[in-house]
Amino acid sequence: MGYSKEEQETTLVYSAEDNEWIGYSCYSPHITKIVKLLGIENIDAEYEEGRESPLNIKFKMKFNQVSFRKGEKRKISEEQREKAAERMKNLHKKNKHQF
Repeated sequence: MGYSKEEQETTLVYSAEDNEWIGYSCYSPHITKIVKLLGIENIDAEYEEGRESPLNIKFKMKFNQVSFRKGEKRKISEEQREKAAERMKNLHKKNKHQF
């Protein structure tokens, strides 16, 4: 059955004594990302009967596994955009010839 939208959350608490983050999540997109990052064997997962993915998880992360950013989009010039497009075009051609 899962959790209602208003119940879904992810929390992180930093322990200065242990220099690690302790987390909990019952928000499916975050669970997926955390499981991919840490591996299912490194988390405490609770499952609902008949459900393959975890209903909620508890986990620990190293200090450097969490970062804070402004969340602003990067602004690039038209010249930078063109150069990036050219690099992607060349990469695509290179990968196409490998198969």
